[in-house]
Amino acid sequence: MSSRQRAGSICAVTGTVLLWIPVGLMIVTAFIGSLSAGRLLMDYFMPAELFFIVLAGWILLLIGSIIIQRMRILVGALGGAAVVLLFGSQLTAVLSGISSGAAPAEGLIWYLVLGMLILYDVLVIVLGVAGIRLLYGVKAGS
Repeated sequence: MSSRQRAGSICAVTGTVLLWIPVGLMIVTAFIGSLSAGRLLMDYFMPAELFFIVLAGWILLLIGSIIIQRMRILVGALGGAAVVLLFGSQLTAVLSGISSGAAPAEGLIWYLVLGMLILYDVLVIVLGVAGIRLLYGVKAGS
């Protein structure tokens, strides 16, 4: 493995780990909270709250995929879509008045905001899976 491949692998591993941290924390806190409350509790906002960790992971995964020259378009498109969905949900909540409390959290706009946040969470998970697939492809190729 050349030093270039090694650098790409290190970026990809670090990025993948950073992408899975918010998801892992969401699952751990959901498990603990659900056990203590006796019902299912999950903070699906956690990947959005830890956006800068997700952003750092995406950038490192993108750099790794560019260096390794595999899955560049997929990683770029998934990360870009995740960022657009997160900022779109925030913009929708602010413009509709849901975030300030001026409008009640109900109706179509509320479901639109929640849907974009849930899709953002799903895209973070898919990015994490793409990182694992990228690393597996590097390992199988070398």
